[in-house]
Amino acid sequence: MRKVLGILLCISMMASLSACSSGNNGGNTGKVSEDSSAATEVMGQGDKGLIGITTSMYTNEGLTIMCDTIKEKVESEGYQAVIKDANLDQAQQIKDVEDFISQGAKLIIVEACDSVGVKSAFELCNKAEIPVLSVNQILGDDLLKLVIGSVTSDNYTAGYEVGKEVARQLGGKGKICILTYDVAFVCRERGDGFKDAIAENEGIEVLEVFDGVCTEDEAMKKTEDWLQQFPEVTAIFGNNSNCGIGISAAVRSANKTDDILVANVDGLSGDIRNMEDGALDITAVYPMKELAAAAADRAVAVLNTGKCEEDPKLKFSLCTIDDLDTYKEYWGIK
Repeated sequence: MRKVLGILLCISMMASLSACSSGNNGGNTGKVSEDSSAATEVMGQGDKGLIGITTSMYTNEGLTIMCDTIKEKVESEGYQAVIKDANLDQAQQIKDVEDFISQGAKLIIVEACDSVGVKSAFELCNKAEIPVLSVNQILGDDLLKLVIGSVTSDNYTAGYEVGKEVARQLGGKGKICILTYDVAFVCRERGDGFKDAIAENEGIEVLEVFDGVCTEDEAMKKTEDWLQQFPEVTAIFGNNSNCGIGISAAVRSANKTDDILVANVDGLSGDIRNMEDGALDITAVYPMKELAAAAADRAVAVLNTGKCEEDPKLKFSLCTIDDLDTYKEYWGIK
């Protein structure tokens, strides 16, 4: 069926991989090699000491923006920040935390690869009496007790709002495939919200929910498989920007952009470009810049006062073609 483009209100204005197109270091960022096990060089610390930043996937555009923004802000306060990329490897992330501890970090900021497996990293920080701040990822109550603070966004509502808009544009009838990545609770909540919204429509059939996909290549390959297996599919949802880009590429390659509605959560620049050329229809835009600013403010506050403000839960903004100009401006797209 031909997709009907909808009009909607954006929920409150706005920060990844969760998750998006590849980014680059863009000059001297103080980030170590992406194979951080092979390179642990630390640039000269600022007068106030070192802040370590470890992320699950620095090449995710949103996480690049998040890490670079935090680094810039804390360095403006007199600290030296170093970014390490775990590249979706929780064991590597724990090693990176160990490196920061051995280098005498004053505070460590963790964007976890695995919302459960990260516990060991937090325990290492606690044992070393180094405050640890969690950003982006959703944590269980047991892990929240191990961190000084947590800066997150409302991922469930983002997924739910995207699901409602998918159902609206489908007229309450259709056949859907869903990509999830439940090991990261931030993506799990997005998927749960989307599935709950879709379940409210008796006329929509979920053909398959496939878990464990978080990269562009994986999403593209799975979408290609679905297009062969389910020629009747009318909509596909991806849990992050990487998935949205992979799904869009496969749908575009199959000349199905007018037949299959594509939706995701993140709304990074790659998603907005795909929406502009018709390969993506619905997204929820992550308030990545605002999340990074909140995380940096809390990091500095912890080091200055030993305390952290109440944890925020930032809101996404729903986006369709009618909102395109707003988010082209947000991401600086010409």
